[in-house]
Amino acid sequence: MNFKKLAAVAATVMITLGLGTQQAAAEEAAKTKYPVVLAHGMAGWDSLLGIDYFGDEWGTFALDGCSFLEINGCNDWVPGDQKAEAFQVTSLGSSELRGLQLADQVESYMAAQGTQYINLVGHSQGGFDIRKVAHVLKARKGYVVVKDLISLSSPHRGSPYAKKILDKYARNGDQFCWNLPWDGNPANDPCGVLVAQMADILYNAVNTVSGQSARNSIIEGGLQLVYNDYDPDDGKTTGSKVFNQNYNLTGSGGAAVAARISSLITAQDDGNLMPLLSALGAIIGFNADGDGYCVDDCDNDGASGAGDGSTYDMDDDGLVGINSQQIGTRLSYNENDWKCAWYGCWNPLDTLASVSATGYVSDVNNPSSIQMTSHTGKISQDHLDVTGLGPDTFDEMEFYASISQFIAAGGN
Repeated sequence: MNFKKLAAVAATVMITLGLGTQQAAAEEAAKTKYPVVLAHGMAGWDSLLGIDYFGDEWGTFALDGCSFLEINGCNDWVPGDQKAEAFQVTSLGSSELRGLQLADQVESYMAAQGTQYINLVGHSQGGFDIRKVAHVLKARKGYVVVKDLISLSSPHRGSPYAKKILDKYARNGDQFCWNLPWDGNPANDPCGVLVAQMADILYNAVNTVSGQSARNSIIEGGLQLVYNDYDPDDGKTTGSKVFNQNYNLTGSGGAAVAARISSLITAQDDGNLMPLLSALGAIIGFNADGDGYCVDDCDNDGASGAGDGSTYDMDDDGLVGINSQQIGTRLSYNENDWKCAWYGCWNPLDTLASVSATGYVSDVNNPSSIQMTSHTGKISQDHLDVTGLGPDTFDEMEFYASISQFIAAGGN
């Protein structure tokens, strides 16, 4: 039993003894009107080997509310009847593929739940995927299906790390595993092939949607996260810029594809990055400068914007710069500490609030200078802290409950 539950029990006992009539228990997010679907990022999963992508390190799903008298294996920040789900899509691939897979699963889920509307939250590349879902469902059903669309740590305008990795290992005659035989064709890079095959095995092991087959490609996944078309000579146009043009925040006729569109921004000091992210930066010899402004990718680093000249000012989260992350309204995450009164102690739910200073990004490829440079409202965590991977000092369960609360407070 956690401390919050102990406080709630103690407060209940005190009230019963006549020491107070005001409730002194842990706060709980309101139930959303429509279900919430969470979309994982590149190389992600829904639930793998007992670990949920969205949740804590102990394998608890972030929006799985506790049933009556349940004290373990659930999130006691959300009500027991909260409707929420996460789906598996191809881990390594373009958002054209992943978004369509997710749209099919969301549509089936909506039918099973008997709802006409849905709320979507996407982490990292999942923020691309849910934009395509919103477009696809609106086109299929003829109305705006998505109520709240929230992206989290998403490289909407590219990630410089993606381009650096492609430059170093995939498209310059080098390879991921330099001691293995290779014919020089990037598609046959032995480590790239191995990673894709492993992702296929994992995808097929956990995927339960009939008719879907994994087509994992570490190259396709990387190309999605580079702003401009990476290779004009490969016969296809890739990158986040063209994806944003095709799946902007509005559809045909200029109507929005979701009732509310918001984003959460993460950035972290290099010394506090998860070891995996620290190792990545060291291996490729790169540190992003992700809070400068210009139109498009002025410095050819793989992300829209340019740096401000300082790489050590918490301007990226280890993978994505601040200047790439905002779409719609920026949200701030406000952590609330314990409060006590004479009748007991309780832990208020953390909250989200709109950041007015940075305005609204309506055209994903054309944010303003302040939207690309401002640190206002950023969450001081790295790119992976908001997933079920540790180590971190982040309470993922309360964080996702606060997202649920924000959606519910908006009537969705």
